[in-house]
Amino acid sequence: MSTVFGHLRYGPSAWQRIDLYGPLEEPADPPAPVVLVHGGFWRHDRTAQDLEPLACALAAAGHRVAVVEYRPAWDGGHWPGAAEDCRAALRLLAERDPRWSGATLAGHSAGAHLLLSAVAGAGTGARLVLLAPVVDLVEAARLGVGDGAVDVFLAAHLAGGGSHADATPVLGPGDAADITVVTAEEDQAVPAALSAHQLERWSAQGPPPREVRLAGARHMHLVNPRRPACAAVLRLLTGTVPAAGDPA
Repeated sequence: MSTVFGHLRYGPSAWQRIDLYGPLEEPADPPAPVVLVHGGFWRHDRTAQDLEPLACALAAAGHRVAVVEYRPAWDGGHWPGAAEDCRAALRLLAERDPRWSGATLAGHSAGAHLLLSAVAGAGTGARLVLLAPVVDLVEAARLGVGDGAVDVFLAAHLAGGGSHADATPVLGPGDAADITVVTAEEDQAVPAALSAHQLERWSAQGPPPREVRLAGARHMHLVNPRRPACAAVLRLLTGTVPAAGDPA
C-alpha cells in the first residue's frame, strides 16, 4: 500500500512540527489513527525522522499516523516547553479532524514522559502505549538515566526552586482508558529498576497497566520494524494485542 506524506506546524519554531503519514487510499472503515512521540532524553539524541519506518509500517496497515516533533532542551524545550509542545500538537490534530481525538498515543523512552505530561488532567480517556518509558523523573534522576539527562532537562526548573516530582506526570482517573507498557529485556538505555519502579507506581495509582516484556530486545528495537521485537509493538498499535509472553 502506498504512503502519502504531509506536515503541520503548531508553533513558530522549526521544531514545532507534526509529520503526517497515511495510506494513499483510506479504507472504507479506517482504523484508529496513531500518534507517535520520539525519545532521545529531551536533547534529541533521536528525532521524529527516526520513527518514519514505524510510521510507514502503520500507514501500510491502513492507519493515519502523526509523528510529533518538539523543541529539544537546548532550544526552548527545557521543562515544561517540550511537554507544552506535545500538548499543542495533540490539540491541533483534534481541531483539524475529530478522529485524532480517538487516536492511539504511543511514546518511546522520554517521549512517553512528554505524552503523559500532555494528557495528564485532560480527561480524554486516551489509549496509551508506552515503549521503554522514562517517566518518573525522581527515580530516573536518582539512577542517572541518560548520563544526567533529567537534570539537564530540568535545569531551569530546579534552579527556580522546582523539584523532579513537579515534572513527573500523574494521570487522573479519566485521563487514560487503557495503558500498555512495553519493556525491552536487553534495554541498554532504560534500567530495569526504573521500569519496575514505574510499573509499581502506576499500579498503586489506579488500575494496573498491562505489561508486555520482549525478550532479547534492545531499546531501539521497539520502534524499528526491521527488528523482530517491533512486530509485537505493531500488533499493539494496530489493535491486534499480542498474547502474554509474545516472543520478540
